[in-house]
Amino acid sequence: MTRIILTARWPVLLGLAVAVSGGLGCGSGEPPTGSLSGNVTYNGQPVTAGVVTLVNDQAGMGASGELDASGRYRIESVRTGQYKVAIHRQPPPPESGPEVFRNWKLNIPEKYQDLESSGLSATVSEGKNTADFSL
Repeated sequence: MTRIILTARWPVLLGLAVAVSGGLGCGSGEPPTGSLSGNVTYNGQPVTAGVVTLVNDQAGMGASGELDASGRYRIESVRTGQYKVAIHRQPPPPESGPEVFRNWKLNIPEKYQDLESSGLSATVSEGKNTADFSL
């Protein structure tokens, strides 16, 4: 008679085990991500060339996105968290000579090109996020 009771409980115990293990994080295992987009301006004018760089020191990771001709950027699949931000100028086109490199200047002050001195930050939550930077 004990054997009948164990046999009758087997489907219930199996179902319970599957339900519990499913609730313990047997999901994708991927950390949550979001996107970050916005505008970068300097003295009220769009910064039309450069790279927006995000760094999360605690997670040891970062991401970046290029500015377009209207001063907009978009960075996809960024892990959620708090990020330091820097805005870097891009180098001139590769076909340029050494003289162009020496004189290559954009409207991005040096202060904003360094993560520690920029004073810029952004928080990325799941989904779409916006952060505009006025330099």
